[in-house]
Amino acid sequence: MPANEVESSSSGGCPMKKSDGSYPAMPGFGSLFEHPPVPGMPSELTANDDEADDETSDCPAVQGTSSQLSTSINVTVQPYDVYSRPLELDPTNNMPLSNPDNVARNSLPSKEQIISLPTERVSSTIPKGGTDGETWTYPSPQMFWNSLARKGKLGSTKEEDMEVVVAIHNDMNEGTWEKILEWEEVIGEEGPPKLLKFTGRPFDLSPKAKIKHYLLGHPFPFDRHDWTILRPSGRQVRYVIDYYHDTAAENDSTTNRLLVDVRPALDRPSELWGRIMRMPLAMRGCSSILDCVLHLGKGKGKKSEFQPLPLRPSRTLKLSMDDSKKTWAGIQRDAKQILEDGKKAAATASDEPPITELEATKIAESYTTIMTQCEHAKSQLDNCDNDATCRKTFMGMTACAGKVLCPLQYESFVDALREVTEGKEIDEVTNSKINIAFETLSECLSENDAKVSLAKNHYPKVMQELISSH
Repeated sequence: MPANEVESSSSGGCPMKKSDGSYPAMPGFGSLFEHPPVPGMPSELTANDDEADDETSDCPAVQGTSSQLSTSINVTVQPYDVYSRPLELDPTNNMPLSNPDNVARNSLPSKEQIISLPTERVSSTIPKGGTDGETWTYPSPQMFWNSLARKGKLGSTKEEDMEVVVAIHNDMNEGTWEKILEWEEVIGEEGPPKLLKFTGRPFDLSPKAKIKHYLLGHPFPFDRHDWTILRPSGRQVRYVIDYYHDTAAENDSTTNRLLVDVRPALDRPSELWGRIMRMPLAMRGCSSILDCVLHLGKGKGKKSEFQPLPLRPSRTLKLSMDDSKKTWAGIQRDAKQILEDGKKAAATASDEPPITELEATKIAESYTTIMTQCEHAKSQLDNCDNDATCRKTFMGMTACAGKVLCPLQYESFVDALREVTEGKEIDEVTNSKINIAFETLSECLSENDAKVSLAKNHYPKVMQELISSH
């Protein structure tokens, strides 16, 4: 994508400017190309140089005015935001406050992504507290992927896995809500409750889970949630949910592999009474203790459909004990790291990831492709003679290299630019989408730039032979 295409596609505003007046960080190409110093641009771009120059309010992509360019190789992962930026939460429901930037981030691929993912979201059957008739909406496969990437939990997960993972996630939440409704039918009020907010607490072992594990030999849960419901009267009630994975039941089609233990939290005496008395009576169809005594524990009333998880583990759950211990140990390691660091540790030069000769060769081949396809953009960058022109040509070079190294992120950026109508003012949502798509492209290129540096350091002969042959 040449520089002039970027320039002409962005008329009608400044789609590259961030909401705080700064500009997105763009990667350095020092590892790829040697070119004369660009006027107004640092001759060496470092990972720590992330301050934006705001001496002008114009847009560098369109008008070519100055902004300081930097590379971000070591990305620090922050909580909440899928692109490592802290997000403000709505205290009423524990969800990120909706704004155009968040909407754009949810629909765009992450920097490490290779295959595009669906962005369509599915509505749940769970009523949303604080609304009139709305239900909660499940995250799209793209949002789920972004969340895992932000938390550093992708591991061996592939993009192809996401739709199945999301389907399991949605089904588990629907099952959880059904259990809550079964509880509310017995201990709740007239009229259906709504889900007000929910909180993930994977690092906290609930008191019941502790008793089940340490006294009764039950496996650890792999996750815990706290869901707060809103009853028709306006009363809020918290439910505690422990999620168990019966890994040993994998080949047993008659046994559920994902098990949910749902109960109201003991925040009030009424919830305690509901757990020790009202629900056990309702499960037997008894209206009172006397009713159960008179009918030998088999009341004449309607029985609750609620079936609690047994306190003692089943045969297959016992076989899952070792797996659950390994999972819990990993969760605690994550918790310890967060407590010690306050954030994910950024990669440093002292612990560079290893790189194989085959990987270095592939990087060198990409380098050759860029040298060929981006020759015109590089020539423009080498021969620019003023600050405005140099910055526009650098933008073109960024897009051209991105087309080779980060094709998915490049296509997202181009698609965002295509939404701009000639002569019309850019709306806030489109502006945010262009900004964030370009930011993600830049971050992807920065990581590839770091790989080029590693290839040069570890396999200089491979890189040198390619440079000589070009």
